[in-house]
Order: sequence, then structure tokens, then C-alpha cells
Amino acid sequence: MFCELTSDQLASVSPLFAGFDYSLSLQAAIEGLNPGRIFADDAAKPRTALALTVEGYLLAGEHNDLDILEALRQFLHDSIFSGKVYVNGDDTLSLAVHPDAWETRLPELIPTHEAEKVPRYHYLCSQVSLDWRAHLPQGYELRRVDRDLLANSDLARSKDLSEEEIEVYWGSLSHFFERGIGFCVLHGAQEVSHCTADCAAGTQIDVGIWTHPDHRRRGLAAAVVAATVEHCLAVGFRQVGWHCNVENVGSWKTAERVGFRRNREYAYYYYIYDLVDHWAELGWHHRKRGDYVRSTGYYERVFAARTENPDYYYHDAALAWAQLGDVDRALRYLNEAANRGWRHADWTRKQPGFALLQALPEFEHVLTRMA
Repeated sequence: MFCELTSDQLASVSPLFAGFDYSLSLQAAIEGLNPGRIFADDAAKPRTALALTVEGYLLAGEHNDLDILEALRQFLHDSIFSGKVYVNGDDTLSLAVHPDAWETRLPELIPTHEAEKVPRYHYLCSQVSLDWRAHLPQGYELRRVDRDLLANSDLARSKDLSEEEIEVYWGSLSHFFERGIGFCVLHGAQEVSHCTADCAAGTQIDVGIWTHPDHRRRGLAAAVVAATVEHCLAVGFRQVGWHCNVENVGSWKTAERVGFRRNREYAYYYYIYDLVDHWAELGWHHRKRGDYVRSTGYYERVFAARTENPDYYYHDAALAWAQLGDVDRALRYLNEAANRGWRHADWTRKQPGFALLQALPEFEHVLTRMA
């Protein structure tokens, strides 16, 4: 049975996680600087351990012992996928493993879900190469994330910059203001971009970024990241870390523009606890990767299992069926998306995946319904 380690037991498990040198959140959790929980097969002599950190969950150690594997499978089923035990969210799991041989064990540990493997990059920066002051567009203002800004009820802020979200990563607002750092970009009375620290340990700090869709491609992300990193280095941190998905080209290009250098590549295995939503996620990813047969297969499973689904599930299924040349199914799911509230006709019209439908009056009809 897996048990949670107390703070005085964490030193014994550190050697198991040696392969996660890129995970600052793990070190921050071990040192008690950011929220985190660690579970092991044996508190006195751990052979396998699962760390729950603010940047993802990490699995390490013995991967061939059948008793350990069964205990871990039971723990994942009873405590993790049930949402009873978590650190950063109770409905999804982003899991990194070491050694890589753990990958072949995942279908045994989580037999209900097919893992979605997500390649990731880790970047580090010790010198800023972008002058953010010269790159901040006119009409935008850079501000430090402080108590006054968070207390301003007239300022429209993103969910990621809410007090609740900050507390997920730092435990409390007081701890964030003591150890964390953040800057944001304002456009009038709206926060449209921000870069905030996710965790910190020793002389390193990790940051994350968000920009409002309506204000992207204006250099805001690069400017706010550069300002944040500049401040981090000025107050004593020797390097700043950044994690992003390999397929998120905009994210890692922004990092490189600011001065980040790629440190390594790793992978997350991503799961949504709700199985039907997990199928939809797999459908979306397979479509993005061009595997339209698998994509439509997962969406059909979703619609067979549940009648009430978000509008974008039907829209994405329509894209996959259109790519397979099935006009009838593509139109059927576009109409279903409209029935359920999809109101992005211009965006739909511009999708290359719907080229097969462009000249059809039925396509114009559904676009009218969406508008």
C-alpha cells in the first residue's frame, strides 16, 4: 500500500527522483517551498515513489516488482483518478516517468485510459536578450503583480491570475508575495497578458505565461516574459526555467526570443479522469496529428456514451469527418455544434479542413445558423 511521506522522510526518497533534474517543482516540494505531496511503497525504504507537484506528477523507481505495481495501480484508481488526492487540479493527470521503461507499464497501471503522450521542452535563461521597454506596443502598460493590483475590483483579470490560482501554486498569497514574482500587461482596465512564477527553489525560479487570444501576435508575451526574467535575475535568481509542449511553437519561440536556451526534452502522459472527456481529448489530438480515422473513432465513442457534450466536440468531429471526405457526417456534426451553441461562423468558414464543404449550400446554411 502506498503511503504519504512526512517532511522528515523526504530525504530518503530523493535518490529515486535523480532523473528529474529538470523538475524544479519537485525540489520546491521536497524543501516545502511550494505545495507538493510524495507517496511511496515503503516510508522507511522506498523503492517506488509518486510525487505530486504544482507542475505535474512524477513517477520513479522500481517498475518490475509485481506487488509494487499492484499497490500503485490500486492507489491510482482509488486516490488519484477518484480526485481524492491531488495538488494541482482534481480532474486531470500530467505524469512524467523515470526511467522510460515505466511507459510500458502505464497500460497496466491505468487500464481504463489510453495515455496521451505529450512531448515537452524545458528551457533555462540566465541572460535576457530582448529589450522589453522598446517592444511594448503603444496603448499597453506593464505592471508588477502586487497586492494592489489583485485587490483592484475594476480590473478585469484572467482566471490564471486569480487569487485562487496563485494559491494553488504557492499555498497562499502571502507566500507568493514573499517568494514569487509576476508581471502583467494592461490594456485599459483589462489584464491581457501575464508572466508569473510557478515555483522557486535555491537560485532558480520557474515561470509561466498567458496572453488573451484577442491580443496575441503583438509581442506582449515576449515583453512581459522579458520584464519578469529581468527582475528575477536582478533580485538574485541565477536562472529562470520554462516548460512548454513541443507542439506549442508560439510558446517556445517566445522563450527563445527572450533569451531562453533549450535544456532538454521530456514527455508527459496526460489523462482526463472522466473517461468520456478523455476520449474527446484523444479525438482532438489524433485529428491535430492527421490520424482522422482514430479521431473519428474516439468521437463516435463519446457521442454513443453521452448525449450532452460541449459544442466544440461536435465541431471538431465535423473537421475530422470532412478530412476523411464524409460530407454527410461533417455537415451533421456541424449542425449539431450549432444546435448546442457554437457561434463562431467566421472561424469555421476559414478552416482549411472544411475545404470540401465550401461550395455546398448546406455549408452556407449551417454557417448562417452559427452566426
